[in-house]
Amino acid sequence: MTPFERLIQSLASMTFSPWIFVKLLFLIGLLIYIAFAVIVVRQVALMSRTIDGNFSLPIKLFSWVHLGAAVAIFVLALVIL
Repeated sequence: MTPFERLIQSLASMTFSPWIFVKLLFLIGLLIYIAFAVIVVRQVALMSRTIDGNFSLPIKLFSWVHLGAAVAIFVLALVIL
């Protein structure tokens, strides 16, 4: 049996589970959310350079905590799923 035939046979014997597809979509969605969180951090940094005030530091801190939480949830989902 050639290696190609073994590959085809192993692929044919695999069963398709719809849950794997759902898990993959969930992880892709979390990656998109991490990209959103990075954009939020960037926008907050630009805003704080433009508008100087007393409330700048808590907003920056909150945006970084938001990014950290998004990354932590992705890692947790990667481990669990």
